[in-house]
Amino acid sequence: MKPIVRIATLLAFLVGGWLAAPGAEAQQKHQWKFVSIIPAGQDAFIDRFKELAAEITKQTGGQVEVTFHAAGELPYKAPEHLKVTARGLIEMSEVVGSMGFGDAPPLLLGDLPYLALTDAERKILRDIMWPEIYGALRKQGVEPIAWGAYPPRNIVLRSPVKGLDDVKGRKIRTAGGLEAEYVKLWGGSPSFVVWAEVYPATQRGIVDGVLTAAVAIETSKLYEVAPHFLKIDGPVAHFYITVNQDSWKKLTPALQATVQKVGDWWTDRWQKLVVDEADNGAIKRMMDKGQLKSLVQVPAESHIETRKGLIPVYRSYVKDKVGEQGSAALERALAALKLQ
Repeated sequence: MKPIVRIATLLAFLVGGWLAAPGAEAQQKHQWKFVSIIPAGQDAFIDRFKELAAEITKQTGGQVEVTFHAAGELPYKAPEHLKVTARGLIEMSEVVGSMGFGDAPPLLLGDLPYLALTDAERKILRDIMWPEIYGALRKQGVEPIAWGAYPPRNIVLRSPVKGLDDVKGRKIRTAGGLEAEYVKLWGGSPSFVVWAEVYPATQRGIVDGVLTAAVAIETSKLYEVAPHFLKIDGPVAHFYITVNQDSWKKLTPALQATVQKVGDWWTDRWQKLVVDEADNGAIKRMMDKGQLKSLVQVPAESHIETRKGLIPVYRSYVKDKVGEQGSAALERALAALKLQ
């Protein structure tokens, strides 16, 4: 009787295992580390990234558990995010176009300053450029699930100005790249200083002004040393939330659809809460508190003139940095925007 018992037990185990396998797979848990370029303390941004991590965890019923890390909490620098995510050292990261284009040159196509001046034009631009950008990210081994933009750049200066003409001859801190090009177009002298040194450099007059977002001006208290605000409604810097492709492929189609749905929801939420509300709110708070001594609005006509002056720069820059594919996308965009 004992052999029969053993055979029956083995059959029960095998059948039970086969029946349990699909359920076990469906309930497999995935743990993702998610890193941003933003350090702790910049809550206007950090809170939104934490929200994305929490919402993915919630909407997947905990099957995809995302843990957020601010910059500096993991041993990876912002320009490395694309590489380390593709290699699987982290599962999810914020890849900023201006920092990741060395590995994926088409990322530059999302950040051509003043190319699109209205919401309608920005939609046209995304429809043309985003397929190029997403394709480049996928070739690098990551899956884009969301995107966002840091608020428009504006300029704060140590001394008063009446308009763009007063930028001439002044040293303006920029992040480099195309930011430097339009500052030069206005007659300014672009200068790079690492962010940690921006406040003391402005205080000592090493730079005359700083090009950055209003939220950053408020949180860093730059208004203490540069209280004059020139509202240029400048370009934004786009970023892309990316997931390691191997981690992405481990998800069931249903989980992928859920994560993507959260990403789409979060993209809209970032625009509303960070770009629209937080940045405009920062300007209002600084004015209400008297932290800004003056605010000058650059007229829309100046943006149109700036764009005209930058078109040759776009063409040269994209040809050099992105190549023929990028140039073809740019020409399609210029045609769609009726700028050719």
